[in-house]
Amino acid sequence: MTVSVGDPPLPLPVTLERIRALAVEGGLDVDEILDTCALSKRAGVPPEVTAALLRGEEGAGSASCAAEERVRLRAAFLYAVSRRVDGRPYPVTDVAAAIGAPVPWVDALVSGRTPPHLRHCAALAAFFGREASFLTDTPAQAVSRALRPTLESLDYRSGNLMADLVDQYGLVSVSTRGRPLSRTQETLLLGMITGMLSAERRAEAAR
Repeated sequence: MTVSVGDPPLPLPVTLERIRALAVEGGLDVDEILDTCALSKRAGVPPEVTAALLRGEEGAGSASCAAEERVRLRAAFLYAVSRRVDGRPYPVTDVAAAIGAPVPWVDALVSGRTPPHLRHCAALAAFFGREASFLTDTPAQAVSRALRPTLESLDYRSGNLMADLVDQYGLVSVSTRGRPLSRTQETLLLGMITGMLSAERRAEAAR
């Protein structure tokens, strides 16, 4: 199995320490920022493992499966949580055509069966706007990487992240359907947008 990955994220304890310090400094709700359920979905890590990692149990989940099994499970998870713009799952045939993989291989992977090989997994991750590292990260690495956009939004030096989003991506407004956001919610939202737009740009470059 070979899945090319990029640079590793910051060690999770470093990421958590920075987020907690910046949240306290900014008067933000740390528990809301480090919401276990939301973070679990972004990282592809089970909620109980995510909770243990947030408590400081650095090795949580690392020995639960081999690297190849982790890649397979993360790929299946990624397909399960991804939706088209109309809210429906992606047809297996469309995914297969887009990444140049056999339809039976994609079907086996996303349905939880073991495919004969894993050579198309990096392309699958890119199709859904994720880096190959999403598939290979240890649980601690996955949680730290999922928190990176939040850390960047908290640590943004100019204090005007929306202006930067306009400059880099052409984003001109964010609609909240008339509901005001707390400062914590605004930080989380802008961090999420930054992560999504960056992932989309990476995916387009990989195609």
